Parts: sequence; structure tokens; C-alpha cells
Amino acid sequence: MEQGKDIVTIDENGDYCAYQLKTGNIDLNKWRNILGEVKELIELPITHPSVDKTKIHKSFLVANGEITDEVRIQIDQMNEDNQRKGRMYSYLDIINGQTLLKEFIDAQGEFIPKDLENFRLFLELFLTDGGDFLPKDNFFSFLNNAIFSDIPKQKSKAISSISSSVIMTTYMLSPYQIKNNFYALFEAWTSLAACIVRYAQKAKLKKEDWIGSFNLVKSEIIRSLSLLKNETLKREDFLEGDWLGDGGLIYRARATIVLGTLAALEVYFHKTNESYVKDEKLLKSIKDNIRILWCWGESAFPYFFNIIKYLEFSNEKQIAQSLLKALLEAIIKSNSPKSQAGLSTPYYSASDILEAVLGINTERTDFSQFAGSSYILELIILMLARRDRREILEKNWRKISHIQFKEFKLDDIEDIFLWRTEKGVNHAEFPKMTQSWKELVKEANDFSRVPDLYLEYLDLLNFFLLVCPHRINKAIIGLLDKKY
Repeated sequence: MEQGKDIVTIDENGDYCAYQLKTGNIDLNKWRNILGEVKELIELPITHPSVDKTKIHKSFLVANGEITDEVRIQIDQMNEDNQRKGRMYSYLDIINGQTLLKEFIDAQGEFIPKDLENFRLFLELFLTDGGDFLPKDNFFSFLNNAIFSDIPKQKSKAISSISSSVIMTTYMLSPYQIKNNFYALFEAWTSLAACIVRYAQKAKLKKEDWIGSFNLVKSEIIRSLSLLKNETLKREDFLEGDWLGDGGLIYRARATIVLGTLAALEVYFHKTNESYVKDEKLLKSIKDNIRILWCWGESAFPYFFNIIKYLEFSNEKQIAQSLLKALLEAIIKSNSPKSQAGLSTPYYSASDILEAVLGINTERTDFSQFAGSSYILELIILMLARRDRREILEKNWRKISHIQFKEFKLDDIEDIFLWRTEKGVNHAEFPKMTQSWKELVKEANDFSRVPDLYLEYLDLLNFFLLVCPHRINKAIIGLLDKKY
């Protein structure tokens, strides 16, 4: 169905354009070989339901090499002959390698950052090794400072910023692409999707103006996770690199991250695909490795949350509820006011904790600072209330009542998609000494005050909490738990 047309577009004037692409130089011999395709390009109308076939399209022969003078003369003669004979064909235009190169270089001027600090961040990201975790702090800083920093008066510029962000991200992720670092790619595309949503909200853009770019980014999120899943299920273990330096807590952290992330992918498919069939191989891997999962701190919660959800709709509710109960008991034990080593807040990643435990980080982390409070305890309590696990909470409520519930409350709802913000307040309160079960169940199932933004982007939020676990709050987890 090509009919001489490799690419079809509509230009800014509403005219149809058809392009035939060729690699290398085009001399007379090559021209004679492709002449049949060229004639199809200019003579046959574009076949598509959205195209008016009575309207003449523009035709372009594109080569990334040079087109010799002899060929140019023949193209001129062909155009003149068609015009002289009154044929309703368009002129054949040519675009050669030099023209392509110039246009590409000119286009880069719109994307490459000019500010020195932003350019430094760009180079750091572009020249990274690609085998490690994504440096999320730098990545978010670059996106929000170099691309999404200002809200222009012209909506077209804001829309262009979103489009260019996809191109810039593609550049910066090349080291991770080369290393097949699918988890880092997932984190990067998820981060970009979050920044796009926030920027579109701030700029008050119509959804149809930017949803194409967003959907493109979302497809990359799913593609990266699907590739991660394929790679994982081909392996018999979670070892990576030199086995002499692997194992122990590093191995357990990796298994938790990978299985929790793949569980999130399955949760997404289960929600969005009516013909979803559970993956027995992944389910077996989770069940086989359930005992080595590691809750290094509260930033591990999103991984456990998705594993629990995946086990539940896979008819493994007993294992899921045992895991949820174990999380509750771990928080109560580790974060009691008298604890000497509490579970860290969601602001500490697995890498941070590993560096502290293994002595890699010279700045000693005082784990006692985490005792007496928790960002995830209330979320776990509400999950248990939704599952009618009253006996577990009754048994542990006295200990629970001595641990503060903590939450960072944002001033602006759309800032949920930021890595770092100062616009908000830290809120802490103790649970009630005596708690009505009826009131607790009502609270656990009440979503009347949940922002519409959360409901609209619930798919993204589930992935985003894996990337930014410090953005967890009871409204999002409640929605994901009840409605997802």
C-alpha cells in the first residue's frame, strides 16, 4: 500500500505532503531504478479516509546523500513535461543530505539548553554511564528548570515546550538505551509524564493540545516495563554483574524493586485490558521470592502495595493479607517511640539505606530519628479496614496509638507531580487512643474530597509513586486500593 509514499503529512496550510525516502547518493543508475516509485509518488493520490483525493498533494524525494546534477535535470524536465501536458500532478521537490543536516542543526537550537547550569545538567545526564539508577534529582531539575520553568503568554509556546521535552528526554536517555537499563528508562519516562501533566495544568492548556505527547510518553513507560518483564522472566535469579559483589541486602532490594514494579505493570493491564490473563510465571516468581522481599524503609511501600494488589486479583488473598499484616507489624515494631532504629521515611531510597548499612556513605544515618512516627502506618491501617481485618487492628491499636501519622500536605494539587517543592506543610497527628470501627471503615471508603486530578491520572500516579515514593498520601493509595 506504500504507492511510492513512505511518509504522509499535513502542513501548516492544510496541504497534503507525501515523501519518499532514500538512503545514499542518487545518480542516474539509481534514479532509473526508483523512477517507477517516484511516478507512483506524484501520480497516485494519497489513499486514506481522512484525505480529499481530489486535492493535489505535494511530493518530495528525500535523500540523506546527494542528488547528482544529471538527476536534477531529469526531475526538472519531468516537472515541465507534466505541466505542459496539463497533467494534474504536483511538482516533485527534492531534499538532500545537506538540507537535512542544516535543518537538523537549526532545530537543535530550539532544544539544547542555553543556560550554563541547565547545559551542565544536560551533559551530566547525557554522558552518564547508563548502568545505574536514574539521577532523579538532576533529571527533574533539568525538566522543570530548562523546559517547564516558565508559563508563556502564548499557548503555542507552552505546547512546543511539551513536544520538545520528549525530544530532549530521548537524547538524554541514550546511555540507558545502550545498556538496556529498562528500569531507569521507566523512571525517566514516568518522571517526564508527571512533569507534562503538571505543566499542562499550570499553563491551563486544553487537553487535546498536549495529550498526543503525553500518550507517546505513556507508551514508552509501558514499553520499558514490558521489556523489563521479558528480561526478568528469562532469568532464574536477580543477580546482576559480578556475583562476588552481589547478594544479601543488595539482592533482596533488587528483587523487591523488580517484582514490585512488574506487579504494577500487571495491575495496570488488569485495570485497562478487559481480556487480561494473569501471567503465571510472574506470579510464581513473586510467590517463590516472597520471603526475601525487603522493606528497607517506607519508600519500599509502593512496591509492596502493588505486589499485594497483584496477589489479590490473582486469587492469592491469603498471601497478600499476610504480607499486609507483616508490614503493619514491621512499622509498629521499628517505629515505636522507644525504637533504636526506625524504618526510614519515604525520602530515603533503597540506595541510601544500603549505603548507610554497608558503610559506603561516610555521613552516618541516625535511624533513631525515624522512631515515633510514620508516613505509611495510616495507609496500612486504612487498607486493613477496607479488608475488614478488625481483629488485627484491635490487637495492635494500643501500640499504634503511640506512633504519629505524618504527611506532607501540598499547597497546589498539581505539585504532587514534583520531585521537590517547598509549597506545603508537614502535618503530624497521633491516632485516637480509642477508635470506632464504624468510623474507621467509613473513613477508609470515603473519597468525596479526593481531587479530580488524582482520579484523572490514577494510572500514572500508580507508576509515579514507585519513582517518587515521598509523594504517597492516603487519598492516592485509597483510590488505587479501592478503585484500581
